[in-house]
Amino acid sequence: MDYHEKTRDHFLICRRDYFTPTMQAFLRDPETFLQTQPVTYLKYQSGEPTTVAIVEVDDRRLVLKRYNVKGFWHGLKRLLQRNRAWRSWKNSLYLEKLGIATPRAVAVVMKQGGAIRREAYFLAEHVAGLSGHDVFYKKNYSADELKKIIGHIGKLLTRLYAARVSHDDFHHNNMVFLDGVPVLLDLDHMRIHRWNSVWFRHNFQKDIRNFLRVLSEINPAASEMAGKIFPRFPSPLF
Repeated sequence: MDYHEKTRDHFLICRRDYFTPTMQAFLRDPETFLQTQPVTYLKYQSGEPTTVAIVEVDDRRLVLKRYNVKGFWHGLKRLLQRNRAWRSWKNSLYLEKLGIATPRAVAVVMKQGGAIRREAYFLAEHVAGLSGHDVFYKKNYSADELKKIIGHIGKLLTRLYAARVSHDDFHHNNMVFLDGVPVLLDLDHMRIHRWNSVWFRHNFQKDIRNFLRVLSEINPAASEMAGKIFPRFPSPLF
């Protein structure tokens, strides 16, 4: 069983095998940790909705994603939406259950000031693979190697379609690759559809178009290859 804690001003859940005294201290106050401990920022810019950093807790490298609240009205708006940190946690567990590769979720912390949401944090295992940018932009792969990698992405799409999952931000920069096999990242917009509906098929086809469009900006040849290799899925209208 995971460890749960809920009070008036915060909610915390953490996997038991990670919930050491050091992890407890970290989750009680991740902001102080970010300000006082050496971290590697993957995404850090004032005014951005998220901050992403590699942190080390109990000699384990983890990725911390902080969902920022930019003032009262932003916090009020967030109150009316599903918490993105919580969605990342639930979606990670869902993909893990299906055996679809994604970084293992470790913990989620959601803070609240009165009725207004404050920062939320999602913590996951760090996957030391090649970024999608490294794979497709540096162009160190032969055509046959790229074909194999794109084939693995096609298999990932097949599994997502069978599970009625749309990622809603599907592109090479939201993957890391282990021996050419993609590990899916950034699940805070991912949706699990109850039915094989027109809406699901529309979103799924949108994922594929988005992947091809973003990839074409750095590697047109790979994008064209993917368009030919990817499996054909039913259109939204059929």
